[in-house]
Amino acid sequence: MVLQRLGLLCLLWGLFLWAVPSQAGRAYPPEAALFDHTHADWAKLLLRAVHTDQSGSVSKLDYQVFLDDKHAFENYLKALSAVSVEQFKEFSRSEQLAFLLNAYNSFMVAKIMTRYPGIASVWDFGRVLNTPFKHRFFDLLGKRRSLDDIEHRLIRGDSVLMDPRIHFAVNCASVGCPALRGEPFLAPRLGTQLEDQTIRFLNDRNRNYYDGESERLFVSPLFDWYGGDFKPPKNQSPRNVIGFLLHYAAALGLSGDQQKRLAEGKVTIDYSNYDWRLNAVTDAQALSESE
Repeated sequence: MVLQRLGLLCLLWGLFLWAVPSQAGRAYPPEAALFDHTHADWAKLLLRAVHTDQSGSVSKLDYQVFLDDKHAFENYLKALSAVSVEQFKEFSRSEQLAFLLNAYNSFMVAKIMTRYPGIASVWDFGRVLNTPFKHRFFDLLGKRRSLDDIEHRLIRGDSVLMDPRIHFAVNCASVGCPALRGEPFLAPRLGTQLEDQTIRFLNDRNRNYYDGESERLFVSPLFDWYGGDFKPPKNQSPRNVIGFLLHYAAALGLSGDQQKRLAEGKVTIDYSNYDWRLNAVTDAQALSESE
């Protein structure tokens, strides 16, 4: 009886194994590679390529670095493009925003490199046709994307990620743009980095200054183009660009009286010129810094 039961069990087990499909040869999707949130390859390139003035308000870029270390640059771009939507959703808010800011800046460099050194301005690609900001020339989060997609859809279009200080973090490869930071944006320090970028930019008296004779405050055209984005922290008013500028009055160098007149609407906001020349280090600059 015992032997019969054992035989029956063996038979049933054999039938079960026969019925289960073999796993041999079955193709499983490869596990997604973990993304390096230290942005190490980008960090190494920025350390060598970014040249910042003493105030930290203006930076120039040595584009030759990206030619000399093309392999590291391409590896970083590939790592960005390899991140799936599902992976991105698992990132923290700070990781997502840092990822997008670094993606914008690195793909902007990649765009310039398609013509470097024969390029004098980002607009050399075209202002209507082939505009560099609308051209979808890279893959990100599962789609063909443009620089405008990153800035206006993925960041500004997301109420969770949007922060007015991002306008001082994305770099459009031009002299008039906020300085390209000499390090990647990193999730653990993102708030501090964005605040530092904002203050550095507003400290630049070539772009932001008060003219006492005409009672005009000249600021970057960024405040005209994206005026609706600029609001002070939630506990401050007015809830508009004036409130934002008053919040950063110290960086703008405004006296107490000037702040009062600005708040009362007695100061005219005007806009300084925007310099669209390529933010490239010249041979003379490189030589002077090496001496």
